[in-house]
Amino acid sequence: MALEIRMYDGNLTSPTLLDDLTDRASKLQFSTALNGGFKVCRFNVSMRREEAWLWLSREGKKGRHFSRVTVHDGLTLVWEGRVMEVQLNIQMGEESVTVVCYGYWNACRDQFYSMADHTDWTAGSGHFIHEIIAEMLTEECPDINSDQSNIAEGTVDFVGLNYTTNEYPQTRINELTAVSDADHGVWFFAIWDDRKPYLFKRTVAKIDWHVWLDSFQNLSLDQSAVELRNAILPFSGTTERSTVTDAASLLLYPRREEKWNLPTGIGATPAEDAGTMHVTEQAYPRQKQAFSINGSVYRTTADSGGKLEEVPKWFIRAGEVIRIQDLVPASAALALDDVRTFYIMETVYDYDTDSLQIQPDRRSRKLSTILPGLMTLEQ
Repeated sequence: MALEIRMYDGNLTSPTLLDDLTDRASKLQFSTALNGGFKVCRFNVSMRREEAWLWLSREGKKGRHFSRVTVHDGLTLVWEGRVMEVQLNIQMGEESVTVVCYGYWNACRDQFYSMADHTDWTAGSGHFIHEIIAEMLTEECPDINSDQSNIAEGTVDFVGLNYTTNEYPQTRINELTAVSDADHGVWFFAIWDDRKPYLFKRTVAKIDWHVWLDSFQNLSLDQSAVELRNAILPFSGTTERSTVTDAASLLLYPRREEKWNLPTGIGATPAEDAGTMHVTEQAYPRQKQAFSINGSVYRTTADSGGKLEEVPKWFIRAGEVIRIQDLVPASAALALDDVRTFYIMETVYDYDTDSLQIQPDRRSRKLSTILPGLMTLEQ
């Protein structure tokens, strides 16, 4: 196996290597997503049942649950998370275990957060998204790296947020990234390498990955108007705010309305900003069809002197931009266009088939409602 799989104990400060599984692992598959970062990784490890017995939780023994797992390409980290499921398999005389790991986004569901023991966000001022998320991570997410230098700063005061009830930080973060700033940018959150948290706005400053049509076995681009909405009614808890519309979309399509649920206590101006962000995202037919890449992908690197070079597909992550180079038109501006240039929302890489499934594009209703639910169940 070209990728290296290692398992460490649960000591994140001074980890001890438990196993180098590279030579015994098979059926490797891993994924990334937004929100979240590293999502799920699963693989099989060949072993006798006597060894597998030590991996299972039994008789007061912890087994290998919550051990840290890393997947590397040389010195480059490809995936990182912790063991959550261990399954013993005995089939046709073959013995193995299936290991299922979740990224450290899962650790944001370990402990509850409320303002009973922390900051009262309903009063005072200067309550910005980065401060709120940073406090939740510091106080209730001990497995997340304390390095918060990658948490971008917001500019809107969210005074009034009511966090009196206990809730997981993961749930709160998903709620907060549904809001926006005065620039109506789209927020995302992820836990990436070395368990470091990232809060960032979507940017399309460059094309991260280039692919041609001959890299696809089958390609279907589905621009769907099912979730098109051009009149958004924000709700802050149960409080109805002012409707926000997209005038250009209303000229082209029927008026289609939607309620947009925001955290309880969000004021009128932040609610309007969030509504504007969401109506911009939903005002036109959007690409919804996932597609799989079986052939080559390319990127521009400093080592290649500005030229495109082929790289393994397992490096591609959610939060990056990919372009299908030879789809019409021949030239296109650097922007998400629902035709050939996409923002990656989710990836699933299968090592055995060397195939990568990509879910584009912008945060659609599918990904804003279904994906957080799946992240809740799976991570």
